[in-house]
Amino acid sequence: MTILVGIDIGQRRDPTAICVAELESRPGPTRAEIHFLIRHLDRLPLRTPYPEVARRLHDLCSGVAHRSGASPTVYVDATGVGLPVTDILKAAATNARIVPVFFTHGDRRTEEKGEVRLGKAFLVSRLQALLQTGRLHLPRSAEAGALAAELRDYEIKVSDDANDKYGAFKVGSHDDLVTALGLAVQVDSPGGGALAWRAGRPVRKEKHTRQLERPPLVEGVDK
Repeated sequence: MTILVGIDIGQRRDPTAICVAELESRPGPTRAEIHFLIRHLDRLPLRTPYPEVARRLHDLCSGVAHRSGASPTVYVDATGVGLPVTDILKAAATNARIVPVFFTHGDRRTEEKGEVRLGKAFLVSRLQALLQTGRLHLPRSAEAGALAAELRDYEIKVSDDANDKYGAFKVGSHDDLVTALGLAVQVDSPGGGALAWRAGRPVRKEKHTRQLERPPLVEGVDK
């Protein structure tokens, strides 16, 4: 069993969000496909101290290891908080593989020397692909409902000079759960070498805004 965890470390205005995904192989139209069963979604209180986040992550990974018999891989958004906070998580969650992720512009995902560079366009394309092919399965829970709301608010804005911006731009909205989800489902298996994937990006000439699809809430993620 393979378990991947995504964690978006909160800062002053956004809470920390955690997503746990179980990978399951299912028959596809031409070959087996990896489906992502979201087993846990959590949003910690705003301004939760980093040592407390580390303790919660340790407890979570211990429970995952106990139930699955495998140590999870944890992808941590280190873009804003940096490696020192990642080191705190590594020191606490010794029962997991902690991988810092740094968001960049573009449509590439690279993994080298235990770190990931993840383009925001890659993350959006990946989520769209999983949603449209029915490979992403959410539980019916309050946090899953909050995630669905975030997906409705998550926008892709393209300016006149063709620069892309991704996130929740409405006042009072958040995208921490979407980020945690994207981190957890970014690959079909941990690792992937120096160049794992490049997303296809359509050429856009006009300024416009579009949104991600909202997945159905699946009771018990049993479909």
